[in-house]
Amino acid sequence: MKSFPKKIWSEQDGVLSFEWVLLVTLLTIGLITGVTGARDAIIDELGDLAEATVCFDQSYTFAGIPALGIEASSFADTKSTYTDCSRIP
Repeated sequence: MKSFPKKIWSEQDGVLSFEWVLLVTLLTIGLITGVTGARDAIIDELGDLAEATVCFDQSYTFAGIPALGIEASSFADTKSTYTDCSRIP
């Protein structure tokens, strides 16, 4: 019975597979963290792009062409406000 712990301590059969499991686990955790960070950054940028698109001024004025019977027209767009969609953890 005294030789059993010594035999287990010197066993080398499963060392390489343990190293691979540890390496794959660390890489998986790193990938998940990286993809999560990229997802959050992309969502923030797309939100900012949407807010900036809403703020485009679409007002116009057209003098018309009286010789052809086309009347003048105009449109005044209401001014939008831009709010940054920052993520607060």
